[in-house]
Amino acid sequence: MCISSSISSAKLTLLTGYENAIVGAADVYEQACRTATLHELEPSAFAPDPSKKKDADDLIDMYERRMDPHHPGRPVYDEARNRPTKCPMCGVGSVRQVDHHMPKSGFPYLATVPINLLPICSDCNFAKNDRAPKRYVEQTLHPYFDDVDGERWLKSRLITQLPDGQTYEAQPHDRPANWFVNFYVDPPASWDPNLTARVAHHFEIFKLADLYEDQAADDLPGIELSIEEAFQAGGTADVRTQLEGLARSRARVHKNTWMVALYEGLASSDWFCSGGFRQVAAG
Repeated sequence: MCISSSISSAKLTLLTGYENAIVGAADVYEQACRTATLHELEPSAFAPDPSKKKDADDLIDMYERRMDPHHPGRPVYDEARNRPTKCPMCGVGSVRQVDHHMPKSGFPYLATVPINLLPICSDCNFAKNDRAPKRYVEQTLHPYFDDVDGERWLKSRLITQLPDGQTYEAQPHDRPANWFVNFYVDPPASWDPNLTARVAHHFEIFKLADLYEDQAADDLPGIELSIEEAFQAGGTADVRTQLEGLARSRARVHKNTWMVALYEGLASSDWFCSGGFRQVAAG
């Protein structure tokens, strides 16, 4: 599609000459995605000979120019960008851009391969940059191939602090000097340790702990009234039941969203459920 029209005969000949190499590279890349072995790919197998830097630039230019609006490759770009409404890397941001899972600068043969084009929000695109994995654990999750939502791995806990910043477990009726919600990776013990490390790496690269903490801070004032009503009706137990119900409801779609983790974490806090939610809602 990218070379189907409005292209000089010389450029057409050049790019057509790389068609078999690109198709072969796409197959190798797909297999590496399926087996989580992207870290084993050699960049030299995904680019022209180093003496042909202009050819590499022309291959990259197919994405840079021939997937622009009103160009023949644009439908492929739009299909990738329009697949989800939320960024699959963070689950929060709106998709605004398309990212190369393996960077086009180091892997020019993959510059226009559709399964290397991922929908992404601008913040995650900036955070990922042009990283290519060198080890298994450095492979960020690929939304087309990696499904880690079968079991719960995203958790949260409500952290309370004394005036000197020391962390402690606040008791009912305490007024801690500060509080915040900490999100973290905690998969089942049955997980392969390498997969755990890989998910934790993804969590770190995209700064998901900070992102989810911000989301939680915005969400909590909005549920304060319903929690207060539950507390007036049945005290601590009813607040905990309501929070657990919110978590179960959210988990019906995706088990590992910040909302599921948030409500479960709050439900496990005696301080929050016994009235601390009022201090949290006050900011």
